[in-house]
Amino acid sequence: MVTLAFRLLLTLVGFTSWSHASYLTGTKFPFEGCVQNTTMSPYYATRTSYTENVAKKTSQFCFTIHVAPSCTPGGRRCCKTHINKIKFFPAPGCRTSLSSVGITSQKTNRTVTSIYWEVHGGYDIVKITPLSQWLSDSQSADGATICVNLRQPCWTLPMLSFDKEVLEYALYDKKVDNYECCPVGMLDVPLPPMPPYAPMEEEPVSPPGLSPPPRASPPPRASPPPSPGRPGRPGRRSPPPPVPSPVPSPSPTKKSRKPPRPPKAPKATRGAL
Repeated sequence: MVTLAFRLLLTLVGFTSWSHASYLTGTKFPFEGCVQNTTMSPYYATRTSYTENVAKKTSQFCFTIHVAPSCTPGGRRCCKTHINKIKFFPAPGCRTSLSSVGITSQKTNRTVTSIYWEVHGGYDIVKITPLSQWLSDSQSADGATICVNLRQPCWTLPMLSFDKEVLEYALYDKKVDNYECCPVGMLDVPLPPMPPYAPMEEEPVSPPGLSPPPRASPPPRASPPPSPGRPGRPGRRSPPPPVPSPVPSPSPTKKSRKPPRPPKAPKATRGAL
């Protein structure tokens, strides 16, 4: 079911038999004029496995070649041809990352070391060739599995891929009548593992039509003991009772003094008479 849906998608987006850009992703891969349209070729591939060895910094990804039940000739030979080489669109700086390639088909089970790097349009392209002796027709190519072994510097599939979500490929035959068939496609790239995260507290699920239960409120905080005060008003200190003013002590009575005597009248002199 997935295979038929994938082929239908490719049929809908296929708009030309000759192209200088991969119409599936919008890049210019494979950077040359060949028949890329997938509707004019029965061949396509899907990734089947991927493993990593973190300790050794190596990995392996495998893909299987399929043959579609229908093909549109379009005046070309691409519906009845073979597969001679496979090209990938790697990220910059990944040269020497393909250590070896294993192929398993009806005709062989062997390791291929004929891996070549070339530059097209300023980008590195890696190709595996020749393969026509084992993938000579649709019968021998259908179900063939190809496993690519990666090493440093780009030892994982996400590192190797120019596009970190897909790895673009092209399945070539040999050039005849001055053109090549090169149906393009994409292999899905596994996402890197998610970083660990703290588990979140799950909210209780309420039945339909009912409001969710209220959250339990935290226990009340203990109040400090009230300071002594008047009843009914804790925590407020009562003013101190008024201090009575000291009663002045009676001062000692003094003895009253006699009023002074009036002065004596002068005596009359005799000459005044």
